[in-house]
Amino acid sequence: MKTFLYSLLGFVIASVIAWGAMLLWGGLVLQLPPGDSYWDRTPYAADIFLACWLCFATGAAVLVVRLAR
Repeated sequence: MKTFLYSLLGFVIASVIAWGAMLLWGGLVLQLPPGDSYWDRTPYAADIFLACWLCFATGAAVLVVRLAR
């Protein structure tokens, strides 16, 4: 149970970092207006982001479990 909770913690922390970085990038770098969507402009961007997010979050979950031992 402890391993599951640590892996969940790592996954959640990595998810917050990934989604926060994506929102900051969209707001500060691309300067998208509130109603505009980057996913509509480049359809493959959503696939790339989701794949990278899942890899990053899974790696963080594994790392947190290893550090907790």
